[in-house]
Amino acid sequence: MTPKFLICKLVILFSAFLVLSENVRAKSDSEGSAKSVVVGTLTSVDSSGKIFDVRQSDEHLRKLYLNPKSKVYYVGLPVKSEQKPQVGFGVKASSGKNGLIKTITFTPPVGDSSMLGEKRLAMTERQLFNEVDKDASKSVSYVEFSEHIYHSPKHGPDSFRKADANNDGVLDTAEFMKALSGVSWWKISRKTSAEWFVQADENSDDMLDVHEFAFICTSGNHIENVFKRADEDKSGSLTQRETAAYIRSVTHGKARTRKKRK
Repeated sequence: MTPKFLICKLVILFSAFLVLSENVRAKSDSEGSAKSVVVGTLTSVDSSGKIFDVRQSDEHLRKLYLNPKSKVYYVGLPVKSEQKPQVGFGVKASSGKNGLIKTITFTPPVGDSSMLGEKRLAMTERQLFNEVDKDASKSVSYVEFSEHIYHSPKHGPDSFRKADANNDGVLDTAEFMKALSGVSWWKISRKTSAEWFVQADENSDDMLDVHEFAFICTSGNHIENVFKRADEDKSGSLTQRETAAYIRSVTHGKARTRKKRK
């Protein structure tokens, strides 16, 4: 095999590799741009204020377009503040494949999570409110709630907006309690694992099937997957020990720190 022939062969193989890589990337980009629900960070706004670039959590960049039928929400922004999209805001939007926005929600940037640890489990609603109200404003902001109680870029904005009954951008004590009632770790921590198990075990056979487990699990459409993960011995049912382990994973979940994008 001559050096010239070897070089030609390497060039052909390298070219084939580049084509394959490009096809894979294109397919990945296509899948990312086809999502009807877009969750991410606003990276740019055009001069008209109607065209947005959103960096999704999977790093795909999605371009979205406002139209006369689009519904726009600003969640967690004080009513006296400027209600307009700003780079760095969180975004949750529903859109068609063409990027036309059906609904879009903007939220203020949230820093690294700083959950309260196990001490939160012994607190009352009022104690939690006072602990989270870091600026002593007698209200809890979207950022405070997200950093210390519950943060979900996908579900958090809707939950906060529903709890904010007077639409002033913050939660008073009553609104905070309403929002807290929908948080998994808070709801489950109000009873012991033994109490949850007894109440869920409808047929009193000391095991929980997936239907009975639904009384405890708060994961909605993902309940079957959660059940399978909790079923450590793959028996098709949960023992008291497996149920207690699941409950602890919710109430004592590992602290996660979200990295800020550069």
